Amino acid sequence: MRQIAIYGKGGIGKSTVASHLSYTLADRGLKVLQVGCSPKNDSTRSLLKDFPSTILDVLRNKEFDYDSVEAGEIVFESPLPFKNGGKVYCAESGGPEPGVGCGGKGVVEAIETLSRLDIFKNYNCDVVIYDILGDVVCGGFSLPIRQGYAQETYVVASGELEALYQVTNVSKAIKRFEVRSGSKLGGLIINLRRVKNELKMVRDFAEKIGTQIIGIIPYSQLIKECGGEGTTVFTSAPESEEAKLYREIGDRVLNNKNLVIPNIIDFEDLYEWWLKYYE
Repeated sequence: MRQIAIYGKGGIGKSTVASHLSYTLADRGLKVLQVGCSPKNDSTRSLLKDFPSTILDVLRNKEFDYDSVEAGEIVFESPLPFKNGGKVYCAESGGPEPGVGCGGKGVVEAIETLSRLDIFKNYNCDVVIYDILGDVVCGGFSLPIRQGYAQETYVVASGELEALYQVTNVSKAIKRFEVRSGSKLGGLIINLRRVKNELKMVRDFAEKIGTQIIGIIPYSQLIKECGGEGTTVFTSAPESEEAKLYREIGDRVLNNKNLVIPNIIDFEDLYEWWLKYYE
């Protein structure tokens, strides 16, 4: 079973990439579990056409009595049709109310609950995809890397400084826990944001940290509209260029063997390097 983590700064498009990756792999006949690791429960919306109950909500209602939780309360099968017998199962970690707790707690509790219920085995999962919010400075959000749940990690990024900084944070986490967890970086998935010299910048950056670019997604009104409507481009526009691109990204991830321990860059060095593309 492959376990994949998708990281990236807030608003960069992680959930869109994760959902289209899940869809593509299911269309290849695989059984996929997508785990939304965010206080919001919107990672799997385009796959379920709804907002499911979160793992943390269910646990709270049961006063954190893990033994009373049933799989059907926290794992939901997508009603979308997939080719070749594939399936997508969805789970959302959820999180605390704003101001009263750490968002990373939801990730810890979610993975613990999925493990206790032996979800991966019982649902016969071929692939697990963790869609993980924001920074990995918080221990909860770094859990898939730290504990070796995610053997391969992909970062959704752009030419924005904040997005590249997030890549450096993920790289540091992978480097720190490489012996303990075995997790590695599979590559970058680029969501272009019309930053000056962006294509050259992201290609140079990937080379600088020693990884590859899995795919480059141009700005697309179709993708924006699908996100607002809670659908995938596969559902709304299956013959579109965007659908073709997401299929290609999914196939590259599926066939990817080039997993690396990335090079580390400090923020000051990153900032000086990034500024050169604006000269």
